Amino acid sequence: MTSSGVPSLRSVNSSRPQLQHAESQQSVSASDDFYSVDDQLETRSDTSEVTVVRYQTRHQSRQASGESSVSRSQPDLETVTALPQMAVTRETNDVRPGTASTLRVGESQVTPINTRPGEPRRQSTMDSNSTTTPGVDDMPYIRFAIDQLTRDEEVTGIGRHGSVVSADYPVERLVPDEYPRPAEPPRQSDQEKERRPGLAREDSEGPDVFIAVDSPDVLHYPRLNYVPIVLRPWALALVILCCLLMIAGVVFCNVWSKRQQGLWTYDGLGGPRYFVFQFLPQLLAILIIVWMFVVQAAVYRTVPFSMMASECQHDRILHDLPILSRNFVLPDFSHFKHGEALVGVSLFLIWLTNLFAIPLQSCLFQAKYFIIDRQGTWRWTAVQAVGWTLVVVYALLTIALLLLVIRFSRGYTGLIWDPVSLADLIPLIQRSNVLHDFDRSETADAVRDVVTPRRLRLGYWRMSNNAEIFYGIGEKHAPMRNPSLQQPENPREKQPLLTTDSLDLEQQRSLVNEAFERSLYSPFTRYRWTVWFLQDTFVLAWIVTILVLFIAFVAVSFAHRGIERGFLPHLPTLPSANGFSPSNFLFSFIPSLIGTVLFLLWQPIDVYFRAVQPFADLSSPQGRRAEHSILLAYPSLLPLQTTILALSARHYKLAWISFMGLASLSLPVLAGGVFTALYYPSLNEVRITAFMPAFYTLLGFFALYTFSFPIAIWPRRKRYLPHDISTLADLISFMYQSPLLADKVLREPRSKTDLATLLIVSPPGERERPVYGFGIYRGRDGKEHLGIERLRRPGRADMLITTASMK
Repeated sequence: MTSSGVPSLRSVNSSRPQLQHAESQQSVSASDDFYSVDDQLETRSDTSEVTVVRYQTRHQSRQASGESSVSRSQPDLETVTALPQMAVTRETNDVRPGTASTLRVGESQVTPINTRPGEPRRQSTMDSNSTTTPGVDDMPYIRFAIDQLTRDEEVTGIGRHGSVVSADYPVERLVPDEYPRPAEPPRQSDQEKERRPGLAREDSEGPDVFIAVDSPDVLHYPRLNYVPIVLRPWALALVILCCLLMIAGVVFCNVWSKRQQGLWTYDGLGGPRYFVFQFLPQLLAILIIVWMFVVQAAVYRTVPFSMMASECQHDRILHDLPILSRNFVLPDFSHFKHGEALVGVSLFLIWLTNLFAIPLQSCLFQAKYFIIDRQGTWRWTAVQAVGWTLVVVYALLTIALLLLVIRFSRGYTGLIWDPVSLADLIPLIQRSNVLHDFDRSETADAVRDVVTPRRLRLGYWRMSNNAEIFYGIGEKHAPMRNPSLQQPENPREKQPLLTTDSLDLEQQRSLVNEAFERSLYSPFTRYRWTVWFLQDTFVLAWIVTILVLFIAFVAVSFAHRGIERGFLPHLPTLPSANGFSPSNFLFSFIPSLIGTVLFLLWQPIDVYFRAVQPFADLSSPQGRRAEHSILLAYPSLLPLQTTILALSARHYKLAWISFMGLASLSLPVLAGGVFTALYYPSLNEVRITAFMPAFYTLLGFFALYTFSFPIAIWPRRKRYLPHDISTLADLISFMYQSPLLADKVLREPRSKTDLATLLIVSPPGERERPVYGFGIYRGRDGKEHLGIERLRRPGRADMLITTASMK
């Protein structure tokens, strides 16, 4: 500010405007070192049609370095006086070396411009159409300076918008915005686009939008036809073969025992033949059931991607379609709601098999008294009704597997590899144009309620004004809305006039932002969710129920030596002509069915702990390396494989839970064969008795199962999350602002090995291997978010993990 009260702009040795970026609260546009003019400018009075209204800028931060004490006591910027006709003149009188000529607006001095000693005086373009640099008009720079004086008010909405700007003063930035615009690629002719495979002819004019690319060059881009191994036709054909062998075996037993009066001579309770007919059928059944769990897991994690690749018409695939198995005690019909009838029917038939196969196998064979050659003998025979029911069950399972073969033999799933870990989501959403829908979703109670449903596609894309092809999830014909990958919108165009309604809206937004920031640090939000059956109330209910069942079982078994002495069946015992005995069926089918239900009840617990283990590791205050966190793939592993790998990774709770998921199969197997009807000559009656070695083994496994509930399944605090993790939308909400998506080293990996290597090795310029965490980090938008990111990143503050004292 000069003595005459006229605002001034300092100058540096430069002949063009320059932009400096500094992390300061000072207004960039109004900063006194934002630009300068170093040349002598002289002008005569010239009339302009611009009418400038007095503006008052907001006060800048007093922390900017380089301010003099005089300038800090004065307003940052004063006003440019409005006149009916504004004349822009330059002082040309008495210009001497070392003095300053001044740029005048009307009669008011605006900017002193130093004249270096020894330099000749130059004429202005307003004088004689000559410029400081021949052929370059300096009027745009003057206009730019005036425009910059008023820029802050227009951005923030504080200044008045009543200025009348004539057509000969276009508001055009001579200095670009903070983010540089990407260079526009050369446009291709229609003939060139037609020659490029997979590139449809699109008009390059207009907004840059997502264009689907169906068949890019297969030599440079991987084919999107990956199917998990267990869902490939040959793998499913092997399971179908097992089912057909099971059907053939049951049919043989039924037919042979009917024609030949039994299968084999009965050798008494506990003999080798007793094991073959009372326990071996269940053991064969559980092999198929365990493999069905692996198939189910692959179906759940693959179908959502396959549906997006086929461009189905459902818009809630990310929101509602689960990626974790649910088809255990109760059937899951979610795929029917999304038009996947083949998958829905398959899962329902698999559920029927998982629930009833073992109980039916346990009562398939029965000891029956036959008269052969006028001599009576006990022989093992097949129960006809049970055998033909089993044939139907395995025939339905075969149909289910055939439906899966049909579903996944289409050859196009949209996948390059199997998406089994959190890291596999990175290449899928790196360049997605729907991530803006997930704003603040990480703290939402239910992501499905806050994220806009859209019809999405998984595959190759290009932008309408760019021939580069990339891969991921996106919305067709929608623009790139990711702020880290595009030029932000011009704030001058973005800000509306400041009215009472807009003030209220700004206040509401401010309140929403404050509420969101508070929720990030709130323990009530961070530790709000766990799966419903592992909440404290339900865990207590589980423990009480299982303890009561166990105590009742032990009391009934040993009171008055009831198991050793046997007990009355209260039902007919002698087998019919078809081998059916009501008492034997009841005491084989019902105990095995109860054991099957207990086995199926454990499976959701196993699935949950497998899925949440990466988050438990990421919640460690020291973070975890990728191979022990975001690359973990427990939900896709076999039960015994999970146990072994969890032990090697020191995930002892998960190892035990996974082991019990397999060991609990002993309950239906043993319970279905431990009881049988025997004739007691001393009592002259038939009683139900138990094979005691099998009974004690059953009791031991039941005790392990019972006490695993209070010891193992109670989730500690680090396994609690802000919301569910069973859908793709739930997982994306923890990654949509992660700088991992913008890492150049992670851009478009071509294989799973490539991705894993890039996540494990030290980034360029760093010596330490990266560790990852789940906490509060600085997102790509510069704001705080809750989710998955590197624990330490050069140039950024470390992630804040709030579970430092949690186990």
